[in-house]
Amino acid sequence: MDREPAAPPDLFVPVLAWPGRRPSLAELRTWHEALRGSVANLMPTDLLACWLYPSRGGSVLVGPPALAADQLAPPPAEPLVVQEALFALEDRIVRSGYRSVMAVPIRAEVQDVGLLLVASFSEDAHTLASQRSLHRVAAQLATSFRRLAAQPWVIPNPAGEESNAIIAGVTEGLLDAMTRGRDGSELVQLCSDALANQLPHDRLELLAAAPAPDCWALVGHDRTAAPRWRVEAEAGDAIDGLVHYFGARELLRLADLRAIDRTWPASADRRDAERLRSVLAARLEVAGEFVGWLCLASETVDWFREDDEAVARLAARILAPRVAAWQAKAELAGAWS
Repeated sequence: MDREPAAPPDLFVPVLAWPGRRPSLAELRTWHEALRGSVANLMPTDLLACWLYPSRGGSVLVGPPALAADQLAPPPAEPLVVQEALFALEDRIVRSGYRSVMAVPIRAEVQDVGLLLVASFSEDAHTLASQRSLHRVAAQLATSFRRLAAQPWVIPNPAGEESNAIIAGVTEGLLDAMTRGRDGSELVQLCSDALANQLPHDRLELLAAAPAPDCWALVGHDRTAAPRWRVEAEAGDAIDGLVHYFGARELLRLADLRAIDRTWPASADRRDAERLRSVLAARLEVAGEFVGWLCLASETVDWFREDDEAVARLAARILAPRVAAWQAKAELAGAWS
């Protein structure tokens, strides 16, 4: 009888680490591509699906993003995913055309914090050694996913095509983000989550108008109970350059920041800020008063399209009062400090 090949002694799993703010969905999806390549070295992998189970409930699709359109929901973790539910998920993937499927929970102690699913179009593509390898991959992800699960998340609605569906999805997601965000940093991160499917981007920032001499503030830079205006000098120079270019426009779509000799205003960690190329910015106003800018950026040149402008305008209208409230809190904090 042929023996199954032994699993490799060491598996390479891409590191999922973050120094400050939690990674955005765009960053997680980039990491997912690296994870897919690693798993494909161990077993036939035409599909690698990965979900996170936030501790507050629900599930967040890490990748691939195309699955969001299928509205494929993983079984719930209560606190563990029951085996019968895993079988049901595998059966559904088989019905969609795949011939070999394995689903494995990412388990941290007595709580499932994520789920991995591998599928192949080939019959009997996965062996017992493949299943063991997938469990070992899940075990190596447990610590990172436990940390991610403890963070606040907004589960984005699938991208819509009909106007009413787009409006409802964007509005619901942003209202959820404004409710959950405890400070400026969380507000920006959760708004990014909410827009991830309908308006894909690599970075989102809210620029708030501030009193002189600062003039501008990065809402996402704020990680305190009492909002503060101060930004680093380099970030302030970048903001000045961008805002000067924006002028009095209501909305602006930039194909390439380098072509106009501008840079993205780096947040506190400055991570990959220099790689951001294209920008979509919408003016924030409340009762005719200017309060700041909603800015979205992508690492891809000319990423944003004309169809994205309506979504950016809608998001700006929803977020403007929240930014104005942040400004008021910052002014009060300054008055009493």
